[in-house]
Order: sequence, then structure tokens, then C-alpha cells
Amino acid sequence: MSDERVIKRRRSRVDERSTPVNSVQNIGVTDAWAYFITAKVGEGIRKRTQEDYSSTWRYFTEWLIEVDYKVKYVSDITPSMCREYIRYLTEDAPRYKNHKYMQAGKFGKGLSSATINMRIRALKVAFNFWKADNMVRTSPMDNVRCQKDDVDKIESFTDEQIQAMLNACDQRTYVGFRDYVFQICLLDTGMRMNELLSITLESVDLKSRSIHLGAEFNKNRRYRIVPISPETLKLLLEIVDENKQHFPHAKRIFLSCYGEEVRDTQMNKRLKYYGDMTGVGKEIRSTAHTWRHTFARNFILNGGDPYTLMRILGHSSIHMTRRYVQMTDGDMQVKHLQHSPLRNIKKKLR
Repeated sequence: MSDERVIKRRRSRVDERSTPVNSVQNIGVTDAWAYFITAKVGEGIRKRTQEDYSSTWRYFTEWLIEVDYKVKYVSDITPSMCREYIRYLTEDAPRYKNHKYMQAGKFGKGLSSATINMRIRALKVAFNFWKADNMVRTSPMDNVRCQKDDVDKIESFTDEQIQAMLNACDQRTYVGFRDYVFQICLLDTGMRMNELLSITLESVDLKSRSIHLGAEFNKNRRYRIVPISPETLKLLLEIVDENKQHFPHAKRIFLSCYGEEVRDTQMNKRLKYYGDMTGVGKEIRSTAHTWRHTFARNFILNGGDPYTLMRILGHSSIHMTRRYVQMTDGDMQVKHLQHSPLRNIKKKLR
């Protein structure tokens, strides 16, 4: 047995790693975006979300070219560029730029806070994705916050405006009757435009008087049941009978006069047409979203509770439902008169 001891030799000190930790891949702007959107489509994002992301990136990269920023790789984009872009959107961006029908510059400059915040969120998602995949060292949007947005008063139709919009539909024609039933459904259910356009006869439950909305058609991807009134059910069955006579192979309930599925852009034009025709459009936007707010407000005014309303509207939180229920000054006066503690105590004392 040897008496020599084993001596551990000290390793030489290493101050730097052979492979830098913070190195990033030099990916071109176009290739980086293609990689991002392909991954998001693979995650199952909706087509509308995909279009919003793509539009946001197109607007941003077009601006980079306009102001002559020499950006070759996505990692070349700096926080100062992003902040300058947000300032441009806030103060100098022409409204309705490149719009098919609206003339750019005619409606002033500076986009709404809601539009700007939508673009900020989309850019944050993209840069965070590239950061996770080592395409940028840090996200240039990290310290860019969404703008504070004033909570605007969201208006709804008055009873007179509702009556005018419904009376404007010529029920002697197929399209007029379809539009009448469509607006009745919006008023009775508060459904979103694309949700209502997606329903088929199989969506309507005759026994429970309700419409069953599949998760694929809902904004939050949740299956939902929406109750309907007997009058609405009767009208839906009537238009289904009309469809069977003219378009026996059609699946959707709301169709064009040629038996084709109606797109949301087409129906929005029809609602705007009735607003222009009656003069209601000069006082308030005649859109499906206004009908949705009208349903929510009247549901509460007629004694409905906010949690039931939240489920009917398909909201994931009561906070969003609260935004839909904005009472007018007259509404508050009526409710105060009905529920004032002073008035109720005086009634009891009498």
C-alpha cells in the first residue's frame, strides 16, 4: 500500500463562458413575424385575433419604414422606437388611414386610447414570445404601459328608437323580415353579432326556449345557453319555415336573399341602413353592440340581477358586465323614487 496521498489539483479559474448566455439569434423582421404567427395559429388563436396581430405588426413596420429606421433584425427594435411609435399613434396618426371607404385625414389625427392599447398589447405579446425564444435579449415593450382610457358613457336605444328601427323593416320582403327577426333577437338576448349569425335550427332548443351556442362561436370559447322569449321563438321558427321554402339545403337561420350565409359586415350595413333611414343613426350608433347594451340596461331596469346578466352575456367577470349596465339620469331618478329608504320608512309609519 502506497503512503503517498492523493492531492486534488485546483482547476484553472474561468472568468467567461465559451457560449455567452445572453446571445440572441439574428432573425429578420419578416421571418420573426412568420415564426410568431405560425406558433400562435398552432396554439389555436381565433382567426380574428390572428388578423388583429397581423394588422398591428403591418402598421408598425410600415411606420418604421416611413420614419427611416434601419431595422434589419427584430432584435434591432429599441424601446425608444416603440415609445416614439406610441406617441405617433396618439398625436399624428391619421384616423381611418388606408380605409376602404373612409378618407384619411378627414376625421382628424390621433387614434383612440382603445385602439392604441390594442396595438400595445399585441406588440407586447409578440416581443415576449421572441424573448422567450431567444430572438431578442429583452422586450422593448417591457416598460410601455397601456394608456389610461376614460370610461365613456355607453349609450343604448330608447324605447322610441327601438320602435322606429323595428318599424323600418319591410316585413313583406324576405330581407326585411329577416332584419326584423334579427333585431328582435338582439333585443331579447343581447347576443354578439357573430354569435347570432352562427345559429342553426339545431341551436334552438324548443322545450327550454333557449339558444345553445357552441364554444367555437363564443368570444371566450365557453359553451353558453341563452334564454329566449316565446315571441322570439315563434319568429325564429317562422323564418326557418321561410328558409325551407326558398333555400331547403341551407343550415344557418339568417341568410342573404340568395340563400348564402350573412357576414357580420353585411349585417352591420343593414343596421346602419335602418339607423340612417329613421334618423336614429344621427343620435346614436345603430350597431349590434348598441343593441347588446340596450338589452343589458333594460334587463337590470326590469328587475334582473347582474350575475344572471353576466351569464347571459357570456362575460367572464362581473366587472365587464358592470360596464354594460350604465343607467341614464332618468333611470336613477326612477329607481331612487322606488327604493328610497326614506320613502319606504314613511310608508311603513303611515
